[in-house]
Amino acid sequence: MATLESQGLYKGVLDREYKVDSFTFCARIKFFYLHNRGTYFQLTDTVEDMTSMLKGELWPDRVRPVISHRWNFQLLEEKLRAYRWYFLCFTYDHLAALISTYLDGILVYYTEYDTKRQVYGDYARVGQSGELYESYSGDVSQVNVWDYILDLETIRELSACKKDLQGNYISWDVGWTLQQATDYDVPLEHFCQRDEGPFYFWFHESPVNEAFYMCEALGTHLPLPESQEEIDYWYNLSANTYPEHHGCKKRFWVPIIDMKEEGVFVYHYNNELDTVGYWKDGEPNGLAFENCVDIEPPGLGDIDCDTNRKCTVCPLKELVIFSFRGTCEKELRNINFVAYQEGMSHLIFKGYGEFQIRKEGDHWRWVNHVRNITIAIMHSYELNYPMGRRTWTLYNSVCGQESGDRVLLLTTCQEDQYSCDDATCIPLETRCDLKYDCLDRSDEVNCELITFPSDYKKDLPPRSPGEEGETSLPIRFSVTIESISLETTQMTMQLSYIFRLTWYDNRVDFYNLKGNISLNMVPFGRMGELWSPVIGFVNTDGNQHTKTDIEASMAIERLSKVLRREQSVPGEVEVYSGSENTFQLSRKYTTIFICDFNLVLYPFDNQHCDMHLRILSASKSYLEFDFENSLSSYLGNSLLIEYEVNQPVNVPVEDSDFSEMRIRIPLKRRSGYAILNIYTPSFILLVIAFVTLFFRPQIFEVRVMTALTSLLVMATLFTQVSTSLPKTSYFKMVDIWLLFCIAIIFVIIAFHAIIDVAVNEEAFFPTHAAAVAPKRRPDPLFGTILPKDSKTQRLVLLARSVMLTIFVVFNVCYWGYILG
Repeated sequence: MATLESQGLYKGVLDREYKVDSFTFCARIKFFYLHNRGTYFQLTDTVEDMTSMLKGELWPDRVRPVISHRWNFQLLEEKLRAYRWYFLCFTYDHLAALISTYLDGILVYYTEYDTKRQVYGDYARVGQSGELYESYSGDVSQVNVWDYILDLETIRELSACKKDLQGNYISWDVGWTLQQATDYDVPLEHFCQRDEGPFYFWFHESPVNEAFYMCEALGTHLPLPESQEEIDYWYNLSANTYPEHHGCKKRFWVPIIDMKEEGVFVYHYNNELDTVGYWKDGEPNGLAFENCVDIEPPGLGDIDCDTNRKCTVCPLKELVIFSFRGTCEKELRNINFVAYQEGMSHLIFKGYGEFQIRKEGDHWRWVNHVRNITIAIMHSYELNYPMGRRTWTLYNSVCGQESGDRVLLLTTCQEDQYSCDDATCIPLETRCDLKYDCLDRSDEVNCELITFPSDYKKDLPPRSPGEEGETSLPIRFSVTIESISLETTQMTMQLSYIFRLTWYDNRVDFYNLKGNISLNMVPFGRMGELWSPVIGFVNTDGNQHTKTDIEASMAIERLSKVLRREQSVPGEVEVYSGSENTFQLSRKYTTIFICDFNLVLYPFDNQHCDMHLRILSASKSYLEFDFENSLSSYLGNSLLIEYEVNQPVNVPVEDSDFSEMRIRIPLKRRSGYAILNIYTPSFILLVIAFVTLFFRPQIFEVRVMTALTSLLVMATLFTQVSTSLPKTSYFKMVDIWLLFCIAIIFVIIAFHAIIDVAVNEEAFFPTHAAAVAPKRRPDPLFGTILPKDSKTQRLVLLARSVMLTIFVVFNVCYWGYILG
C-alpha cells in the first residue's frame, strides 16, 4: 500500500529560472493499486508553492498530464491493466497549443489547449503528490523530461526498448533518493516482455457442469488437446504444479459433448462441431450412455456425464479483468478485479482499489482490505463461487445504499457483451431478442426497457426536449391508409388505416435499445403506466379518439448513441436518454369520417375528404403536431369504383386552442359511368326528339308520340339519377343537363303542335284558288299537299334551326364551364 512517505526524490539539480515552453514527458509505469488518482510523477516550484507545474496521473480509463496548473484529461480506448508495463508519453507544443498522448508508441489522444504558462520548478519526485488519495502504488521506471518535442519515430523506438534516451531536463539516470520504496535492476528488454502468461487455474475433481462453469466464468475454455504431445504437456504441468494432488494427474475435463446428437461432438459453449480433438484408439465408444469427454493418457475418451468427477484446468493467455456490477460504484478502480489462485480450487479477486472478494471459511466476502471491513457476504450456492449473478447481503453502506440483500454480478464480459447468470458472455445485441442465447436462458429474463423517476406522473405530458423557450412538445404522426370506401349519397368516407404517434419523453431513460425497433416493444402492462397522447377524430359520429388498448403496440426507436453505461445495476446496461429516443404508439383503426362534398360539377367534379385530428391531451401551449415531420400515405388501389384517389396531404389548422391537423385525401371522380349511363342515353333521346322535326307534318300522331316517349324516358332517367345522389339545395351539372334535355323535348313537342295547326289551316282554308298546274313529283319532306313556300314549311325550318342553335349554344356554355 502506498503511503504519504513512499516516494523517490530527484537527485538532480533543477533551475527554477529555466522555463520550458514545449516539452516531452515519458515514463514506464506498472501500477498495482489505484487510489482516487495515481500520481506517479510531480514537479514543484517550492519558492512560489506551485505544486502542479508538471504531473502525471493515472486512472484505468484515462490519463492526465498537469501542465503548469492546467488539468486536461486524455481518454484511452482500452483500459489500463494492473501488473503490466506501459510506456506513457505526453508532448506539449506551445506553438500549436496541442497536447498529445502516446501509449506504447501509439498516438491515442490529442487535444488543443493553450496553457499560456511555462513549466519550471526546483523539486521533483515519483510515486507521490500531496494527498494519500493521490498516491501511486506500483513500479515506475525511465521517467524523463525533454525541453523539446520528440518525434514519433523516437517515441516508438523508446517504447520498443530499442533506445534508452535520457531526458535533458529531468533524467532517470541521474538517480532518486528512495523513501519507503524498493529499487531493483532489470535489463531494458524486460519492459517489452509483455506476455507474462500463460496462466492456469486448477480445481479439484468436480462434475462436468461445474468444470464448464469454472472456465467460462474465468473468461476462458477447458483445454482440448490436438496431439499426444499436448496431452503429455497437461499431465506434466499438473504434476509439477500440484504434486500432492494425485487425483489430478490422470484425467481432466474437455469442452466437447455429444448430448444433442449421438456421435456428433460439439463445443458446449457455442455448439460448433469439433474437428481437432485427439481421440485414443477405439474412442468414442459409449454410444448414448457416454456423452462427455475427458483427457486420458492415451488420448480423449468419452465417459458418462452424471457419474464421473474429473479435475479441471482453465488456461488463460493473460489474466482477465473482472467487473463487479450492481454495487453503485462508478470509479473503475472499485469495480475492476483480477482473479488470482493461491492454491488448488482457491481463488481471490483483487481489486484495482481497496476492495477484494475472497473466501473466508465457507462464505465469500466482499471486503475493504485497507480498512479491514466486510462490506457484504454472498449467499451459498451449489456452484459456490462468486462469478456470475449472485445474491449478497450488504452489511456496510456503499454509495449510500441501505443494508440488506443485493444482486451483484462478477463478470469478465466486456461492455458490448451481456453476462448470463452462469457468467458466460453473449453479444449485448442478442439480449432480449426473443430467442435464447445464454445456455441457462437468462438472457430473456427481466427485459426491462424503461426506467421511471420516482416522481413520474402518467397524467402529465412531458416537456419539450428542444431549445430553451420551446414549451410545446412536438407530436409526430404517421397515417398509412390501407383501404378507402366512399359513399357519395351519405357523404362519408370509411378508412382502414394504421395510425402511429411519435413523441419524446425526457422524464424516462431506456435500457439496451436495439437497432431493430421490433425488438424494443413495450409490454402491454407497461404501456398503461406511460403517458401517451390522445388524438380525437373531429369529423366522426360520436367521441372517437385514439386508444391505448390490447390492439395497440408501443415501441422505442433508437435514434442516439449510448448516453452512459449504468454501473449500479447487476448487468451490462447501456442507458439511452428519453429526450433523444422516441416512443412510437401504433394501432389499426377502421373509422367513418363525414365529408363535405361540393357536387355542383357532378359528375365532372374533384372532391376531397379530410381526417380532422385534434390533440385532446393538452392545449397547444403544451402539445403541438409536428407538421413538418408528419407523414400520410395511401397504399391501396388508386382507382376506386367512383373515384381516383391521390396521395393525401397534411393541412394545418389555425385559430384553435388545441393543436389540429387535417389529412386531406384528394378525390377525382371517374365520370365514365355518368357518361355511359346518363349523358349518352339522354343525348340519344334528344336526337330522337329532334329527328321528329324531319317527319312529314301530316303525321302528327307519329311525331308527337315519338317526342312524348323520349320525354317520358328522359324524365324517368332524371328521377333515377336524382335518387342516386345526395339531395342538395343547389343544382348539379347533371341536373342542368337533364333539365335542359327535358326542356328541349318539351319545346319540340310545342313546335309539333304549332306545325300541326298550320298544316290544318292550309288543308282546310287554302289562301289561293285552285289552278291547273303541271304534275310535280312528291316532296320527300312535305309530300304533295303543301306548296314549297307554305307557312308550314317555314315553321318546320324555323323549329329545326332554333333547336339546333339552342343545343349548340347550351353545349358551348355547359362544357366550357365544366372544363374551365
